[in-house]
Amino acid sequence: MSVQPAWLARQHRQAGLKLIMTGGTPNRTHKSPNGPLMLLLAATLAAACSPTEVGVTEGREDDPVIVLSEGPCVGTCPVYDITLHPDGKYTLNGERFVKTMGVTNGDIGESAWTSAEGVLKDAGFWKLEALQTHANLPECQPDAPTVKITWRTSEGKQKTVIYDAGCGVDSMQKLVSNLREALDFDGLVWTNKKFDYPQPFPK
Repeated sequence: MSVQPAWLARQHRQAGLKLIMTGGTPNRTHKSPNGPLMLLLAATLAAACSPTEVGVTEGREDDPVIVLSEGPCVGTCPVYDITLHPDGKYTLNGERFVKTMGVTNGDIGESAWTSAEGVLKDAGFWKLEALQTHANLPECQPDAPTVKITWRTSEGKQKTVIYDAGCGVDSMQKLVSNLREALDFDGLVWTNKKFDYPQPFPK
């Protein structure tokens, strides 16, 4: 029985490693003992380079909510926040230029929660930048509303995205529009009432 020289064994191992890293096909049956380790390392690096969740925190468990809040602008932008629960019950706080001033409660059905969750999932909410304002985006128009969107799951996974509407990010504009629709913005918040204008911009 012949014994393989050490230098030849080293060459075989190096050739096997090169084939794994370049995707080649060996012309012999020799296998690199480091092959499985290299494949595991490659998979780990690929996962590390994939998009990750950002701005996610741990909140209260067993109290899932979706919250949409829109701030003031130089004009008659509606100023309000609405908090929705999975059973469709909501709390609405209307502050300015809204259909109903003050805090009101109601029920828009479980389907509203399903729709709102779908909107957030479609937007890749957990991977969105948590801050999208004039502080980190170019060419934002001043005095536009600041929109805040919070999603907390039943497991306590929570995130808030803050967006300046004047920054004109198409994906965020679509998200806000679709979330408004899911939360019955037209029925609960919007009003065709004429307001005195201009009004001082709130500090």
